[in-house]
Amino acid sequence: MTLLSIARPRSAYESERRNEYNEFLNRYSSEGSKYARNCQKFPAVNIIEQAKTYLVQMAVPGYSKADFSVNIEKDLLVVSTNIDVEKEENYIVNEFSKCSFERSFSLGKSIDTSKVDASYRDGILTITLSKREEAIEKPPRTISVS
Repeated sequence: MTLLSIARPRSAYESERRNEYNEFLNRYSSEGSKYARNCQKFPAVNIIEQAKTYLVQMAVPGYSKADFSVNIEKDLLVVSTNIDVEKEENYIVNEFSKCSFERSFSLGKSIDTSKVDASYRDGILTITLSKREEAIEKPPRTISVS
């Protein structure tokens, strides 16, 4: 089954249109490929502060849980994958693929490095960093004067 076939144009007008189309497709493909290569080196990240934790969310669709390595080295959170490069296909447009990456995040003194969890669901890797007890904001309290 052929998904896309490019036929020989029948007239000069069709030939000109076909050249414009091919030029657009080539330009779009190369720009999309550059975008995909840059995005894959550094997956997009959200960092969310909650009352007792920080959440680090990484957009990494297409991977499995076993692909990830999450480590704490001194005061540094390191998230990486080590993926063998996929064999080259005959792509017309190639804007995504699985590849290796590494991202590092400095951890402040408010993080309890012994309480770190990671989960992967629906293409999002979520790392939960617990705050140290002294870093958790306490509600205001009233002190009576005697």
